[in-house]
Amino acid sequence: MFGSSRAVCEKGLKQMKARTESKTGKTPRNVKRGVNSQTKNEVGLHWLRISINRHYLPKVRAYLNFYFGESSQDGYGLWSYDTRYYWPNGASLNYDSASSRSDSVHNGKFTVEIPGQALDGIDQTDLHLFLLSLRQFSPTCTRCDVFFDNYKRTIKPADLHDIVKDHDYSGFRKTQIKQGHDCGRLIHDEIDFGKRGPNGSGQYLRIYDKLLESEGKKNCIRFEVEFTKERASKVFDKLSQVDSVDAFATLCGSLVGGSVKFVHRNGDKNISRLTVYDFWLEILELLGSVVIRIPTKETDIEGKYKYIYRQVTPTLALLRGTFVDDIDFFNWLNDAIGEGELRMSQAQINLAKKNKRNLRYDYGRVVSDEGEIMNDF
Repeated sequence: MFGSSRAVCEKGLKQMKARTESKTGKTPRNVKRGVNSQTKNEVGLHWLRISINRHYLPKVRAYLNFYFGESSQDGYGLWSYDTRYYWPNGASLNYDSASSRSDSVHNGKFTVEIPGQALDGIDQTDLHLFLLSLRQFSPTCTRCDVFFDNYKRTIKPADLHDIVKDHDYSGFRKTQIKQGHDCGRLIHDEIDFGKRGPNGSGQYLRIYDKLLESEGKKNCIRFEVEFTKERASKVFDKLSQVDSVDAFATLCGSLVGGSVKFVHRNGDKNISRLTVYDFWLEILELLGSVVIRIPTKETDIEGKYKYIYRQVTPTLALLRGTFVDDIDFFNWLNDAIGEGELRMSQAQINLAKKNKRNLRYDYGRVVSDEGEIMNDF
């Protein structure tokens, strides 16, 4: 397994530079694995989002320039950053121009967003080393997508409709069937598993017909898993420490294979005793299965305050400025809270009862009656 030393990274970068300079305009390929000598299937990394401490910004920009070419700058940073560097392939480095704003708004960090188009441009022999080298900047990964393109078209989204409706799957609670038509012609065919956002599990699967999505350029069914939150961090750690292209490909495929299971439900709640669908057995024989598990964390009141402060307060500040005066704004806010009370889950109700009339706001801090600091604003 690769070490994380600077020497290993520098040696790898020199090798990549030599290979890059030897290319004659050829488009690099993604990692590929073969089912047999006639059929090949593609697996790889489709999206990466990482946050890094501000003092690494010049080095990270130089590192990305090495791969993607010279960057440009504008004032359109994502996630409330006030500026960014960006590349023609869609990659961007989002940051705050002032260190004081960086500390107060983004905890002294900047965020790099690398979409699939940019990752496709990294040679298959270098992608795992690209991730390994990023480790020297001690990143925190908040999104990491892996994919499997099934050119054999073992199962189409439309063939999964009845399976999904019968709940013959495990790993997710929510599914959504998406189809688009134009003059009676199917132009989009997709099934989504899971839920995005703060209330999601951190794992979201899309199965869609790439032939339709690419307008005939790629005749395959794509399985694409989006990992976020703690799962993204775990996936990044695993992918960034593999020791070969084959190991990288194997892990990407296994992560897709471990994200869901299609089984014949018969009333038995023990999933391991249920019969797996033949099409999924065929795919698992190729991909293998790696399951990313996250210990269940009990929701606490401190987490709620941190979420409101970091994620909601900017939106509240925006909305406040849209009202004629503060009286109208706070009247609306009070009514909105009343509506929220009607839609609280049982877990939220229990948490509210547990902490009822127990907190005070004192000089920018929320504290309990016992004096415990819940959140430092």
